[in-house]
Amino acid sequence: MKWFPLVLATLPMLTHSSVEAKVHGCNIQGDQKLWTYYKQRYITPQGRVVDNGNDSISHSESQGYGMLMAAFFHDHDTFKQLWQWTRSTLQRDEDALFAWKWQPQPPHIPDPNNASDGDIFIAWALLKADEAWPDYQYREQAKAIIDALAKSHIVTLDNELALLPASYGFAHPTSTVVNPSYWIFPAFNAFRQFSPRWSALSEGGLALLDKNQFGKYHLPADWLEFQNDSWQPAQQFPSRFSYSSYRIPLYLIWGGYDSAINDHYRSWLQQNNRAWVDVNSAQMADYKAPNGANAIATLVQISQEKYKHRNALPHPDANDDYYSASLIIFSHIAFHERYCQ
Repeated sequence: MKWFPLVLATLPMLTHSSVEAKVHGCNIQGDQKLWTYYKQRYITPQGRVVDNGNDSISHSESQGYGMLMAAFFHDHDTFKQLWQWTRSTLQRDEDALFAWKWQPQPPHIPDPNNASDGDIFIAWALLKADEAWPDYQYREQAKAIIDALAKSHIVTLDNELALLPASYGFAHPTSTVVNPSYWIFPAFNAFRQFSPRWSALSEGGLALLDKNQFGKYHLPADWLEFQNDSWQPAQQFPSRFSYSSYRIPLYLIWGGYDSAINDHYRSWLQQNNRAWVDVNSAQMADYKAPNGANAIATLVQISQEKYKHRNALPHPDANDDYYSASLIIFSHIAFHERYCQ
């Protein structure tokens, strides 16, 4: 399969009239209902983003998600609260990265290991904040995180660059485990100003997806393992395409890449509307996918249409937990950044 990266910086500039004619709903930054709902439901006054679908924990991912949304919606007060809680509570002493999990009961941080996708979102949010509010050293803080990741989390697997999910626990003497949903392509587009390794990492992620399309629905497993010079679903995890992997087509579209994975995802979800599928056996969950997963399938459909209407995307409501609501809002933001600029 051949990949066609659609790098936004090289696309011809659309005039205002041409955007209006083909893209509808570019007023998302004025659509404060999205951000107001999210803030009220998931963010505490102290700046903690609460994962209400997972024992009300917080993690570097949730904090990065909230920070990115706050920067997008130009809410500096909330951004500062989020960043202050994140930095003071999760940032590690030994490097610029963040403990992946905070829980309400002691010990609040049961595991000091990081999660590289959370680190990436936090750094990306800081870069976006620097564009909006350039007098707060956000760029320097982002660069420290980006440099730490580049130094310790980018490795070579199968002659391509790959991303380790954490500082430890995934690189073994005879095998290495990665998560394809940690390839946040639009963030890597922003990071390449610091090093060409981030562009090469994007290329490695596309190659990874090309090589890992399993079973009836041609989808990757959430966790992949490189062992004996070949890829396979990681043995220590269920061989499922599941919650974390919904983000793969989101990040591909947001980053400006077209991929067969997008169609495979949309086709599987629209046919079955299940929360997960085992990529080996084709067994599926006996419960439906969350609204956030279907929002991404809708975004895939929009990406293939000549006239693109954001009103096809849902808004989060009381049926959505933190993760589902996040995916819905990110689908709106990806629409804006991919098609409205």
